[in-house]
Amino acid sequence: MIKEFLDSDRLNYLVWRYLLESNYRETAAKFQKEWHIQEPHRHFDFARHIKSHALVSVINKGLCYHALEREYAQKSLPPDATVSATEALQVGIFGPIVAQPPHKVEDDEEGSIAEVENPRKRQLDSRLHRDQHQVNGSQAKRPRLSNGYENGVDAATTPMEIDHHHHHHHHAPDENNQAYPSPQDGEQAPSPVPHTDGPEQGTQVDKVEELATETTFLRLMPVDARTSSPSSPAAAAAAAATTTTTAVSAAHHENAPPILLRCEWNPKDPSSLAASGTDALARIWTVPRAATSAKDTDEISDHVNGVDRPFHSLVDHGITPRTATMGQMAWNSAGTIIAMASDHDGLASIGMWSKDGDALGRFDVPEAPVIKLCWNPSDTALLSITPHNGSALVTVYRTPGADTRSYVLAGHDLLQWPLDAAWTSDSDILLCGGDVLVSLRCTESSVVVEKKFETRQDDSFLQVQFDARTKLAATASAKGVIDLWDETGQRQSISAHSGTITALQWQPLPAGAQAADDERLLASGGDDCAILIWNARKADKKARCFLTMDSPIVGLAFTPDGAFLAGATAGRILIWKVGEHSVPRASWTRTPHPGWLSPRTNSEPEEEDEHCLGWDCDGQRLAYGANSRLAVINFRR
Repeated sequence: MIKEFLDSDRLNYLVWRYLLESNYRETAAKFQKEWHIQEPHRHFDFARHIKSHALVSVINKGLCYHALEREYAQKSLPPDATVSATEALQVGIFGPIVAQPPHKVEDDEEGSIAEVENPRKRQLDSRLHRDQHQVNGSQAKRPRLSNGYENGVDAATTPMEIDHHHHHHHHAPDENNQAYPSPQDGEQAPSPVPHTDGPEQGTQVDKVEELATETTFLRLMPVDARTSSPSSPAAAAAAAATTTTTAVSAAHHENAPPILLRCEWNPKDPSSLAASGTDALARIWTVPRAATSAKDTDEISDHVNGVDRPFHSLVDHGITPRTATMGQMAWNSAGTIIAMASDHDGLASIGMWSKDGDALGRFDVPEAPVIKLCWNPSDTALLSITPHNGSALVTVYRTPGADTRSYVLAGHDLLQWPLDAAWTSDSDILLCGGDVLVSLRCTESSVVVEKKFETRQDDSFLQVQFDARTKLAATASAKGVIDLWDETGQRQSISAHSGTITALQWQPLPAGAQAADDERLLASGGDDCAILIWNARKADKKARCFLTMDSPIVGLAFTPDGAFLAGATAGRILIWKVGEHSVPRASWTRTPHPGWLSPRTNSEPEEEDEHCLGWDCDGQRLAYGANSRLAVINFRR
């Protein structure tokens, strides 16, 4: 059975995943080519069940088993056992448990082998030791060597500790508490720094400005449900080390923070940030730029629970219960009105508020949930997409007043293929999803089909973005294809990513800015951990630049002036200056905190559902949110 596993694709998949997770991306790419599997994470049915760092977890379990075997064998030895029999039990699967000092090798060939092997082992030991410090802050509390926290940082003995605890009377304790210490642990070998030279290379981040110290975390928990903040650094560290299990169970507790679903800066006011989520989270914060200071980042409450900032609540609890989910939101282009959808017990509504939190109106929606909200260019109409009796309902709300018009896309399953929409003018709408791409026109009395674009049955459109300058529409698909559509319906396809496209955005250009006639930039990000920037004017050529990150892309955001591009994964943000792609301008890495974790049950995969990423209107601060954390990151150009 073990041999079958070692010869199987499962082991190859574990090795490939380990190479990616350890940032050996070039090696992983070469291994993937030799393995002749283009998309391992999509090729195998078992891939979605394998958690991060699974290979390390398997090795740990093997070490546990081997240590228990030795312990059992040792207890079974008779009292008068020979010294040689006892010493024989002190050999682990990686050799003697007690490291012997290196001895001189007379043979030149043997000496050269030792010279090659020792740095590798030293590098691995130092990286493991350093990673434990980075994750936990101290050796006393460290997780298992997995993406873990399954049993908490203070849980029972970790696999790598077993040999030390059961055999401490045979050798002096190693300072690093490692089962198989390196003879030269004191030397810290630097991690290899990848470079951006093509699709198989990583992005160079050496000496890139780190923005973690320029971050304010906003408190999401309702004021009246808040528990007291830790009163000491030790208490703060204990709170920050809360386990996944605790976070999952707390998600259903009345004092648990809400789950952030959306956040958007006011398009005209750089101090105004709106957020929506579960547990009736609907706020507009006032976050002045001076608020992001060293004082904020030094506060214990900032790191553990977030800081308080003045805010306007957009929820009337007399109408909206505290258990409601506030989902989609959209600011109008003038930044004077925000629309937000609420969902409770299958009933939905759309509310409108001023930037100061004053209620302006409310529309009932026949069926929940609302999956899209967007304003037309002149802010005179708001579009929503909702399910309706097994079909999709597109509704346009004319403002001011409660005048509505609607269109039903019969038989379209929103659960299988959610629809996306983009206004192409004050009255025209592009609607896409699955193999559907249609142009709608909002008339005085209804919404009608203006044009049906010719599509293919195997199209899998996920989103659409329209560029008013070139009159081009860009659609992104689950197959990694970007299609560019002109006004006549002509289509140009680009095989952009090896997997689902997760983000797509045109580069904004300031009003009045003169763009080159032969250039219009479009950025895309995907599950393949790549960010590409295309020139839509020359889409038949290769990508203008190829940027890579260490995990799938969850968000892209250009600054409003189009000068910088931020790319986000589930654990990191990199910021590039457009046109200078060799090295990022800045980096931000999120620190371990239970608020980042997805509140799922143990039987569900450990994935995060929603990520928010967006710049303020000055392009000076970036909002990044996931699950129960919302970070405001200060960026100096």
